Amino acid sequence: MSLQLFLLNPMIRWQVKRRFRKNPDVQLLRPIMEQMEPRMAKLPADIALEEIDLGGVPAEKLSAPGNRDDGAFLYIHGGGFVAGSPRTHRPLTWRLTKEIGVPVYAIDYRLAPEHCFPAGLDDCVAAYRALLARGIAARSILVGGDSAGGNLTLTLALRLKAEGLPLPAALICLSPATDMTGSGESRHTNAEADAMFVPEMMDSLMPVYCPGVEERDPFVSPLFGDLSGFPPTLFQVGDREMLRDDSVRMAAAIKAAGGEATLEIWPKVWHVWQLNADMLPEAREAITHIVRFARQHLD
Repeated sequence: MSLQLFLLNPMIRWQVKRRFRKNPDVQLLRPIMEQMEPRMAKLPADIALEEIDLGGVPAEKLSAPGNRDDGAFLYIHGGGFVAGSPRTHRPLTWRLTKEIGVPVYAIDYRLAPEHCFPAGLDDCVAAYRALLARGIAARSILVGGDSAGGNLTLTLALRLKAEGLPLPAALICLSPATDMTGSGESRHTNAEADAMFVPEMMDSLMPVYCPGVEERDPFVSPLFGDLSGFPPTLFQVGDREMLRDDSVRMAAAIKAAGGEATLEIWPKVWHVWQLNADMLPEAREAITHIVRFARQHLD
């Protein structure tokens, strides 16, 4: 464990978990992430930023010198389906475009509660279709996301299958939510160890994101979907997260369906620690693993 991880862990607990203990409502993520945005939105001078329309969905296209134009990384940010934006995730997305060598398209999909399920998922499908319409082959597209964005990454793949569209080269899921029934053991065994969340916050999600939808609906809980033919998928998750078993069980389910899944369980880190790459060696190391996986599978 790095010194930075040792020092930042109690700070994260104080800034985030303490607030959720007082008010365990997923919608609290919105003001928390809005406060983060000014610090997170800074970009290095060599990263080009273009605000674009991607199939009717606002998006940021981040690119670096030497990027190839015939590939893409469609990135879907997290934030409990109610918060976050491409700007809050720039510490990760600019590194991905620079190190993988393809532009990153970070979409600003519609958020709940103003736009409930399936609005956000529909936006992901529209953005992916738009990349195909730009002439980028599916085998040259990566799709990834964190937390709620990891959920949308997996449910997007299910939607693409259902609509008969070609699947991307690979999926990258960072601490994804895959089981809205909350049946994974870690939801309870890691309730205190998790540096950010409390179980009651997880319970507040369904009524906000997808009211009236069955918890086992595969487009809400991809763990219960038909995973045959899935692209190679990388999971990164912390061993102390309440969502740990969402990754563990999803990776196992993909393998059981005949697919390829790589599961990395990182010690002592918090939910989506990769966003703290400016300060945290463990975050930069995790991104190195992501880059290696992406390059292995990108045509």
